[in-house]
Amino acid sequence: MSNRVHLYEMSEAMSLVLEAGGEISFVTAGFSMLPLLRNRMDKVFLKKTSDTPKKGDVIFYRRENGAFVLHRIIGKNKDGYILRGDNQTDIEYGVKRENILAVLQKVVRADGKVIRCDSALYRAYVFFLPLVRLFRFKIYPIYVKIIKKLSASD
Repeated sequence: MSNRVHLYEMSEAMSLVLEAGGEISFVTAGFSMLPLLRNRMDKVFLKKTSDTPKKGDVIFYRRENGAFVLHRIIGKNKDGYILRGDNQTDIEYGVKRENILAVLQKVVRADGKVIRCDSALYRAYVFFLPLVRLFRFKIYPIYVKIIKKLSASD
């Protein structure tokens, strides 16, 4: 017997806890937020905030199709928030404030290590993330192509 419960089954309870000022937590699933969040290994702790979510925050939101998602805010425009997973190139536009359920507070690794979103190390990760993304998704693929061409010409 599995002790897993899908988020859809808990959505009403999660909303009640968040609205009462409480914190929710669950084990993440998926690869879109690597390396910060590892598939079925890390537990996230989220809380509703009275502050307006800002660029760099990881938000827990519900898409119009009902899917629950944890992604990072990379900007905002007149249509809403602009989001992307740390491990993705696709950008999602137009996420409305009313779709945001909570903001990531901390991550607990399987080994018990805690990553707090207000820590200096985490803030450094967020600060350097655009540079890491540039290298990983733009520069490194070009480097690989060059190496393959050089290897093929030998």
